[in-house]
Amino acid sequence: MSVYVIAIILLLLVLLAGYLFLSHAIEKRRARRQRLITALRARRNSFRDLATGFPSGFLSTDLTALLYRALIDCSEQLSRLEPSDPTHTEHFNLYTNLLAAQKDTADQTRVRLDNPQQIKEAQGLLQELHKFVMQQSALHLINQVQTDAYVDQINRLVLQISVDGHVFNARQSQQIGKTRLAIHYYTLARKALATEKAGRSFDKQIAQLDSVIAKLQEKADATPEGAEAPSETKPAATADNTSSKEWQQFNEENDKWKKKQIYD
Repeated sequence: MSVYVIAIILLLLVLLAGYLFLSHAIEKRRARRQRLITALRARRNSFRDLATGFPSGFLSTDLTALLYRALIDCSEQLSRLEPSDPTHTEHFNLYTNLLAAQKDTADQTRVRLDNPQQIKEAQGLLQELHKFVMQQSALHLINQVQTDAYVDQINRLVLQISVDGHVFNARQSQQIGKTRLAIHYYTLARKALATEKAGRSFDKQIAQLDSVIAKLQEKADATPEGAEAPSETKPAATADNTSSKEWQQFNEENDKWKKKQIYD
């Protein structure tokens, strides 16, 4: 009898150990699944903020498509992990349609940022976008050619919003009759383009800025030292009209930047 009792006890112990091991494995798997779901949701929200945070037309078609593909991937994984949640399928369909529409649409005219708040927000978003591109590259989800092309486009956007910020300050200075201060900001914009190591890509834009600066310098030279004041508003407005035309030409030339094509 004692042998049978011992055998039963051993069997029970084995079953208990098996149950505990299985329970631990199930709990570990459940926790890992939950961490993955949380990470995917956070990643999806981050990509969504990037895709919607920029003004429409600010990002190139390539960069916008990259974000949509990331959103589609997150939505697809979430739909497999949480099949009972219909919002994942809805998001998948939404971003798939947006990506398809993006491919059928040519690049829009590049949007210029015209206020400091927009510029500050865009700078932060571009930093996050750059991190995302580098993460995709590290995971070998995009190749080196694609990585270089995306980084180049992001760098051009960073440069452009820097120039946009200087131009905004220059125009504000002109509106209050501060011609020399406007020249200073336009000069900063010119230096930002001139120091960019991109061959001769910005020669025409720099020439346009040179023209704006020259016209304002003529006005500043004709103004007695210390005479600049808010009372100059009307003359400044005339100068502003002239420089605005020059800057419009600058924008038109700048919109002709050739973008690198991305082939998946």
